[in-house]
Amino acid sequence: MKLYELFNKKVFHIDLGLDRIKKALNDLENPQNYFKSVLISGTNGKGSTSAFLESLLRHSGFKVGLFTSPHLIDERERWQINRTYISKEKLNRYIEIIKPLIEKYELTYFEASTILAFLYFKDENIDIAVLEVGLGGRYDATNVVYPELSIITNVGLDHTHILGDTLDKIAFEKLGIAREEIPLVLGSNQPELVEQAKSMKIKSLFLPYKDYWFKTYYEDMKQKVDYRFKDTFFEGLETNLIGKRQGNNLATALTGYIILMERLNKSIDKNKVHKAVFNTKWKGRMEIVSKNPTVVIDGAHNEEALLKTYSELTEIFNKKSIITVISFMKDKNFNKLIDIAKEFSKDIVFVETPFDRGVKIKDLKKDYGNLKYLENIHKLKDFINKNVKKDEIVLITGSLYFIGEVLKSQVLIPIRK
Repeated sequence: MKLYELFNKKVFHIDLGLDRIKKALNDLENPQNYFKSVLISGTNGKGSTSAFLESLLRHSGFKVGLFTSPHLIDERERWQINRTYISKEKLNRYIEIIKPLIEKYELTYFEASTILAFLYFKDENIDIAVLEVGLGGRYDATNVVYPELSIITNVGLDHTHILGDTLDKIAFEKLGIAREEIPLVLGSNQPELVEQAKSMKIKSLFLPYKDYWFKTYYEDMKQKVDYRFKDTFFEGLETNLIGKRQGNNLATALTGYIILMERLNKSIDKNKVHKAVFNTKWKGRMEIVSKNPTVVIDGAHNEEALLKTYSELTEIFNKKSIITVISFMKDKNFNKLIDIAKEFSKDIVFVETPFDRGVKIKDLKKDYGNLKYLENIHKLKDFINKNVKKDEIVLITGSLYFIGEVLKSQVLIPIRK
């Protein structure tokens, strides 16, 4: 059984608030209180930051729970311990446990997913959970924990119909995961975040280039990061997650890791840190899935992320022509996303997805007659084979749900021999 099957077409339903989940967790004797946790929020990069932090903790000998969303291929991706998915048998057992609570408290899918994570992590006696916030922060279901540490990667204009239409309003929601007595690491010096965080009188606030420093560079076709925080310095950390923003995400996670090790009175093994960084994987984020032609998959689901993706592709691949394959959800400002894609792309191909929330061809064709259109992802490989030259770059981007469908269907393997 899959948890989302209980919700039919309400998987994407959002109803922010903590009352329902608190009542449900109370019925279960509050499993979230049986392990330490870290909350990670932000408009972009929180998934990659979570992956880096999980790897750092795991390579240091901790038993680490990882809760993320959305899943790309398999729903079980959401619930991992030491990067191993929950078993199908255990997932079914927990679904049966929480099914009555879903009905009793009218829980959303994300609330149910969060409760399932807490039960699983408690029963497996983990040391620490890395919890990726689903939406915002203040009223997100994950925010019922009292974390050892909070991390906010950045703030951008996304989900404005829910979180507010200005960066100040969205920053306020993100900062809901902060606690006055708990360290807060920011991955950005954006004034909307920094000024509000300072006004909250958080006793331990850590900012990039003020409290910690990093530099991302390329050496022998490898991406490396130099990093310094307090008395700790790392040189030449090699990461397989490409793009300079991943250097930023690594530095943010590494700062959180060092703070956690101090709080837990643990020493840091530099060799293990190098290994943890090199071994960090995160599917669908600046992931090269083919080299003939070069095909990059990146779930850049809002304007800020998409601009960074094009900037990094231009730098890494020396201004080669880019063909953008894109799809997005109806709650996005797809006019601006298409305008950004036009600026950097030789061609734009829109692919329709089967999701109710997904933008349909008929929604675009009237205003964007010059785009190319594919009715489904199964036509993608044939399009690439017939239309893309060997020295061109294909960027597959947009909604993470779209990225998941592409990866799950394996339509790109192989593209060419």
